[in-house]
Amino acid sequence: MAKHILKLEDDYDFVLIGISSHEKEYRICWALNNKFNFELKKIDSLEIKGKKQETAFFFPLFKYENQEEFIEYFVLANLSESKSVEAKNNTLFKGNANEMQSSENEFLIPEYKNMNYFFIIKGEVNADEVEETIRKIKEIDIVQTAVNIDVSQLKSKQNLIF
Repeated sequence: MAKHILKLEDDYDFVLIGISSHEKEYRICWALNNKFNFELKKIDSLEIKGKKQETAFFFPLFKYENQEEFIEYFVLANLSESKSVEAKNNTLFKGNANEMQSSENEFLIPEYKNMNYFFIIKGEVNADEVEETIRKIKEIDIVQTAVNIDVSQLKSKQNLIF
């Protein structure tokens, strides 16, 4: 009897724009809402847990859905939210204050540590619309820069599947 193997490939059919800004995510979303007449709203954070990691990392996520054009827009932070991590083998009388808790943050896409946020567009968008979107994002005064990122070249692109 012959063996049949089903290979599934993730769908990376979306536009990824990196945004560099030192502002908080709610300020970026507010600015994008004003610029594009969106209604980006916070949804459950994206949870990522690596194979070698004991704790999951959470990345703030915002979404707006244009139902008329069948396009979804997302803003995703590149740096995880601060979560305190309990050290192993802690008891009331063991360990010192430094071992009790530590705060760790992780990058969603380590290849682009200089990008604070990612603007993701899922749906049918042509190259001219992408360039126009990047141009408009760069016009926002709290944004230092915005660049189109080729998802196929990313090592950690699996983190963008949600």
